[in-house]
Amino acid sequence: MTLPNTFFCFFLSFLPLVTCVPLKLGVSFQDNASLPILTLPYGSFRASSYRASSDLYVFKNVRYAAPPVGELRWAKPAPPPRNTTLQDGSYGPKCIQSAPNGINMVGPGNNAPAGAAINQFLGGIPLPLFSGGSEDCLFLDIYVPGKALRNPSIKLPVVTWIYGGGFLFGSKDTMTPDLPFYDGGGMIGQSNNGMIFVTMNYRLGAFGFLAGNSIERDGLANAGLHDQRAALQWVRDYIHLVGGDPTRVTAMGESAGASSIFHHVVAEGGSLDPLFSRAILQSPAFQPIWDRAGKVEDTFQDFATLAGCQGRGLACLRAADSTALIKANNALNLKQAPGTFAIGPTPDGKYIRQLPVLELALGRFWKLESLILSHVADEASSFVGGSIQTDAQFSGFLRQLFPNDTLTAGVNDKIEEVYPPVKGAKRAKYATQTARMTDFMRDSCFTCHIRHLTEAFGDSKVWNMQYSVFPGQHATDLIPTFFSTAYTSDTFLDDLTMFFVPVLGALVAGISTAIQSYFSSYITTGNPNTNRKVLNIPPVIRWDHPVSSRGEQITGVLDVGGWGMSTVSDDKNQKTPCDFWKGFAAAVTALGGYSPPGEVVPQSLVKVEGDASRNYCGGNFRE
Repeated sequence: MTLPNTFFCFFLSFLPLVTCVPLKLGVSFQDNASLPILTLPYGSFRASSYRASSDLYVFKNVRYAAPPVGELRWAKPAPPPRNTTLQDGSYGPKCIQSAPNGINMVGPGNNAPAGAAINQFLGGIPLPLFSGGSEDCLFLDIYVPGKALRNPSIKLPVVTWIYGGGFLFGSKDTMTPDLPFYDGGGMIGQSNNGMIFVTMNYRLGAFGFLAGNSIERDGLANAGLHDQRAALQWVRDYIHLVGGDPTRVTAMGESAGASSIFHHVVAEGGSLDPLFSRAILQSPAFQPIWDRAGKVEDTFQDFATLAGCQGRGLACLRAADSTALIKANNALNLKQAPGTFAIGPTPDGKYIRQLPVLELALGRFWKLESLILSHVADEASSFVGGSIQTDAQFSGFLRQLFPNDTLTAGVNDKIEEVYPPVKGAKRAKYATQTARMTDFMRDSCFTCHIRHLTEAFGDSKVWNMQYSVFPGQHATDLIPTFFSTAYTSDTFLDDLTMFFVPVLGALVAGISTAIQSYFSSYITTGNPNTNRKVLNIPPVIRWDHPVSSRGEQITGVLDVGGWGMSTVSDDKNQKTPCDFWKGFAAAVTALGGYSPPGEVVPQSLVKVEGDASRNYCGGNFRE
């Protein structure tokens, strides 16, 4: 053997030792002037920015899962692939977006047929908010106070934000830089840099929430919920590397994000640790969908047909061009009755066994330390476009919305007793169909979720809030939740406050300070009062647990109003209609045969013939 060959063999014998040296995980500063680098087992990510005025580092677009494409479509999120390139956060698309059908854009004008027609026209205009995105979208952002990176002994509590958007649109940094949705700087500032803020993308529309027996058999229903759980698992595994405490995690979300948290709390019948110990739910919103073998399966088949995969199942969809899937996703949503949704979290017999309220009724939920539950004064009007103008149209809407067995069993008739016709009664409860629809949508899809959670966890474990600052519509509480003085006058929000008189602008900022101080105090201490901003305009009053949730109205609820704060009795989630919707969930689940064996929730709404669990096991997804 020649000397060069001997040296080469000697070198190769040591190569495994060199290549197997473990990475030094954590955050490092190359020099005082450089942005820090977060090293993870699968790659390194440089912070995208540093805000010197608030000593805050922002790591943008940290990948937490592999691109869900090809065989990973409608599958559990896979671990991120290894990438040896230093990533700077410049790449991180949002997930594919789609527009909901029938959003109210004309306000009270939708009461009249002409207003409804105008609304339908305006609702068809495409908006940038509802377009774009990529399947390669599973990224998260981390907002970290500098002190946590410089002092390894600090372990800060963590809040993980899950955005809303009807499970159709939205992203971890939607509307930035025009609006600070969802920038963690404001809340971190209110906590005196005492917490870490994480926000993640998750699959949307048919990409994230296609369900039904075909998906359960060959893929994964509720893929978007599994994405969220993967991000929460990332926090559990890695947040300590940036100074976070994985044992003190608060999940926080609004609308679809809040209802996602609701579903994680009941995952696998409440037996699965949701990976957070506290939660803040703002306006938890979702449409009841449950008919796995019927209407939900029909939606899957409809989507497959629209994508050019009629009769060829999930294998065809996984091989399809993304353009065809995007077109099918948009077409599927636009076929829905105005104000309703084709997809959303759906019982699959495994991760989500049945509608969440039924798990609460059975006591099958994860016992969190506590919850903050809030809703706005007018949750539903944005989703009532005015297309329903007669009693007959309301009945037709129910037939379109719910499976046939609810109609034949008389459930639809029961709904019309709770929300009676506008005409034909001596003392009609509703003056217009829009008012009737608004109550129906509010109770079935929004506020009753809060009552159900309050009753299940108990008054001593929750704090309840109503946000009634004008106009008090769905999602208007996001502006004070995320207002940040770090945003410049180039942003829409600052332009908005400058447009109004200084007193009103100061009041908007004051309401934001109040809400953020409540929330940040809760995240850091477990109590919204401990570090609330007492000296504030408007004054930040003590926020107590509700006095009682046993009566028709929940009493002792914090009301955040335009000119101050007070304690009120909440008339937006009354016991009678909410008890009806609990019975509705039990009735339709049993009628369809989807009740878990031995755990049928009693109800007196309708008589159920046959085995209430006959269809439960047939569609369970298998790992």
